Amino acid sequence: MTLRNLTAYILLILITISCSSDDSEDRNRTYIEGRVTVADSLDQSGDYSDIRILSSTRSGVESVDTLFYAVTDSTGSFSAFADIDENGIYPVLFSRNNNNFGLINVVLAEGDSVTITAELPDIRNTAVIESDEQEVLRTLERVERGFRRVANFINAGAIAADSVQIEIEKWSDIYWQVYEENRGKHAARLSGESAATILQDWNDSLMVSRANEVLEEYGRISPNLRNMLIEHFAENEGLDATLNYIDELEETTPLQNDKISIKIRRIDLLYDSSRTSRATEYLNQLKNEYPDDEFVQEWAENMAYDLEYLAPGSPFPELEFQLVNGDSISTSDMRGQPFLLEITRFDNALYQEQYDRTVAIYQIYRNFDLEIITVPVSVSDVMFAAFFQERNRIWPFVQPNSFDTEALVEVLNLNRVPTRFLIDSDGTIIGRYIGTEYDNILEGLQRITTLTE
Repeated sequence: MTLRNLTAYILLILITISCSSDDSEDRNRTYIEGRVTVADSLDQSGDYSDIRILSSTRSGVESVDTLFYAVTDSTGSFSAFADIDENGIYPVLFSRNNNNFGLINVVLAEGDSVTITAELPDIRNTAVIESDEQEVLRTLERVERGFRRVANFINAGAIAADSVQIEIEKWSDIYWQVYEENRGKHAARLSGESAATILQDWNDSLMVSRANEVLEEYGRISPNLRNMLIEHFAENEGLDATLNYIDELEETTPLQNDKISIKIRRIDLLYDSSRTSRATEYLNQLKNEYPDDEFVQEWAENMAYDLEYLAPGSPFPELEFQLVNGDSISTSDMRGQPFLLEITRFDNALYQEQYDRTVAIYQIYRNFDLEIITVPVSVSDVMFAAFFQERNRIWPFVQPNSFDTEALVEVLNLNRVPTRFLIDSDGTIIGRYIGTEYDNILEGLQRITTLTE
């Protein structure tokens, strides 16, 4: 984890939802009560009835599940039970007379009782939420604000480099203390995960230890931390050990969405490792296990195409382009020379951020005969010229609008830009890198240097 990424992890507190399992009839019910009044500036009648309090969540592409719904009486009082599938932070909406007055985030957890008071119209600034779970969340938010300040100092270079790890470990201990003092609470899980997450690349052994302890306590961890652990095992323990760890995660995870995510991660790992037959086997299992899940079926269809035509070790499809300088070039022309083919939009912010790094990569790996070819999609001549007003154009670029974009999208199964393919001198795919997977290109480039030495 680089210094500039430290602050990203504290956001997990606001977006991660944990689970709790109980097979009883009243499983995961939270009692909510409170009183909502109306400011005199809005209504002087003293009648606070018909204020609607609603919390809901999406359960599918179009369906919405109502967690709880209540309407105030004339005094503004209300009460309701919330039926939740998992403990977590949920948005609660306040409305009256078809006007929405605001959202607040409330921790809803099994067996907890929540009291909410607020005043229309300024719900956000007047709302007071009281519960055991909410109190732990407030403690965690105070820690998070303190760590954010320190992370900003670190990123600004205001803390000596040899002191950074000490600070990181200190704040990990602070997060961990919140976890240990409030085990079982939703925000405690978030705090434990943050204690592990911020240690990545600073103290990986402690990161793994703390993550596994949270996993044992709650039966699950956030997708972000889970992927960190998988990456750690892949880099340090090898593929077989990583697959064994993924098997353990799947066995201990109670939630279907988490199981699907873990199964997909296993297939991705096998795909990236050129284990196409095993990846195909697990892919077919996934399709058969969730035949009615639209996301699974769509993802599986895309992956099946990639496994058949675009997996590492497969020959790259034959393509031909017209370059800006008027020359023509085809992928077969590149045989005998490794190349990186990138497909992107020039107004894509991520590609713009990555461009200078691509220049640096080109200048280094040109010594190993690497070529880069950029295919701009949805780019006008004016946009093309504007892009290079302050940038150097030092490798071949395809003439905008000189090719069939739909055909290219179909052949390369494109769904995001930028997408890059690294091809070796034999015309074989080394890897495909989508969006923020940019850093993984360097691993593929190491194969080029090894092969040419």
